[in-house]
Amino acid sequence: MDLNSQYLAKRKTPAEVLASIQDGDYIFSAQSSSAPVTLIEEMPLLRQWGRKNLVFNSCGPNYDHAWFHDPAMRDTVEHVSWFFSPPVRKACQEGLCGFLPGDTTSLVRKTMDRARWEGRRPVLLATAAPLDAQGNFTLSVSTLFERDLINAGALVLLEVSSKHPRICGDTLIPLSRVTAFTETDRPVPAGNPGKAKPVDQKIAARVAELIPDGSTLQLGVGHLPNAVAVELRNRKHLGIHSGVFGYAMLELIRSGAVDNSQKGFMDGFSICSSVSGGQDLFDFVDDNHSVLFRAGTFTNNPRIIAKNRNMVSLNSTLEIDLTGQSAGESMGFRQFSASGAQPETIQGAQFSPGGKSILALPSAYEAKTADGKRVLQSKIVTSFRPGTVVTSSRTLVDYVVTEYGTACLRGLSIPRRVEALIAIAHPEFREQLRQDAKKYGLLY
Repeated sequence: MDLNSQYLAKRKTPAEVLASIQDGDYIFSAQSSSAPVTLIEEMPLLRQWGRKNLVFNSCGPNYDHAWFHDPAMRDTVEHVSWFFSPPVRKACQEGLCGFLPGDTTSLVRKTMDRARWEGRRPVLLATAAPLDAQGNFTLSVSTLFERDLINAGALVLLEVSSKHPRICGDTLIPLSRVTAFTETDRPVPAGNPGKAKPVDQKIAARVAELIPDGSTLQLGVGHLPNAVAVELRNRKHLGIHSGVFGYAMLELIRSGAVDNSQKGFMDGFSICSSVSGGQDLFDFVDDNHSVLFRAGTFTNNPRIIAKNRNMVSLNSTLEIDLTGQSAGESMGFRQFSASGAQPETIQGAQFSPGGKSILALPSAYEAKTADGKRVLQSKIVTSFRPGTVVTSSRTLVDYVVTEYGTACLRGLSIPRRVEALIAIAHPEFREQLRQDAKKYGLLY
């Protein structure tokens, strides 16, 4: 059968694509902006068809599908998620989604083990860019775990969109490897980075002091990394090795600060596993051979990260305790996001020659009380509230930055760590933190 005949045979309606799913399948949705929205929206058809005992694994979905909140779907599919975004946080509160903890370099392997032990067939639902002349689709905007699932033999069902960029790197999916696909013109969901707040700008200025010329960067997305990029525009010979390619990276490339010339590993290329932002970002990575997408098992592997010279990882966190533990994913028992690659990038950066890792956070935040009043709360705490997950242990945490200063915890005893962290806490809470530290034996 020639290429065109294969193409026509595998091109189907969304319902026909979903008909390939069988009882007991373990369904992986591509992450975030690369999730196939049209296919996922039609998944209630599986209930109508009487499918049973399915697992659906999402990862930070952008769209809030109605069936996420439909108790009637529980008899058809168990919804679990590797990374919580607002839609799945809401579903979790409704008792309709469970969190699946893990790190980005082992999640696929461990979850595939579980699927195999339970006799489940793995299925990948993903969005792809259109077929090229050589007969390949291209993974679009993410290779975080999608590449590994394809390599591991998952059944591949695609939503092929003419509006998705064709990214470069380890991204090709041969038509022969695809069971079925449907065509759409749905654009990539765009994220709005928003405007940096004054506190972000203060923190960014302090973070930038820790990043010399020639550093290789891992930055996330959001207000703070974007503010850091502004501070680094006049640096020279920076490099990129980062899980996410966001607006901060684009800013640094356009300013000339990034040329990837001194990384010492994969020089000349920006390395990432996903892209998050708006259309200008998607246009930039489209067919751009200087930006290479690799699986998270590569990009976020501490041993791979450590091959870069002067690696600097920047991560945010929700809270830090006085011994240096990072709580970056939950607030008490409420799951907010996930560990992501924080522990792995922290380790990889510190293994790198001349490397360092940075956790950055505002010193305080406003919380609403039961009677509706807003009160200031410290993000540097004596101890975490019950149920809070430790994302990175105190043995890993290196530099901590707030708008009030920088605490380098490397090589410090507990009493000296306590002093260093109190010094960068919000002034309103420093005395209470000191009293608590003495009460619990953290300070003499």
